[in-house]
Amino acid sequence: MRHFEHFPVGSTYELGATRLTSEDIIGYARAYDPMPFHLDSEAAARSPFGGLVASGWHTGAVVMGQFVRALLVDSVCQGSYGMDEVRFLKPVRPGDELRGRATVEEAAPHPRRPETGTVGFVIEAADQHGQPVYRMRTRLLFARAAAKSARREAAGARH
Repeated sequence: MRHFEHFPVGSTYELGATRLTSEDIIGYARAYDPMPFHLDSEAAARSPFGGLVASGWHTGAVVMGQFVRALLVDSVCQGSYGMDEVRFLKPVRPGDELRGRATVEEAAPHPRRPETGTVGFVIEAADQHGQPVYRMRTRLLFARAAAKSARREAAGARH
């Protein structure tokens, strides 16, 4: 189980890779971002993109899924303060493979909750050619391992 202490500043984590198909792009767009250049290849060909592209929010959702599966599912994450600086850097097209990476930019004990700490990540994704396609920053709250040990010791002293 990953705690606050498992995320030192400068650590980088590979999040995996996900290839997007036309069906993935159109399906997401139908449900969440029905712009013509996400839904229809012919309309997309006439757009400034010159072809079908994934919604930036689709790209973000895919990378967030990678982040959660690679790092957060096996952690004591207690939620997020939100996202900052969300950037869609390059259009994602059918057949592109998104490769996510998370880097710890900051980590500090919580100022009012000593049993927790905050970790600031920059989450990035590149395509199969290494070209950056997505970036965002987020701060997450994690339980501290030291706090868990202190609670165990206190509980043992009472018995």
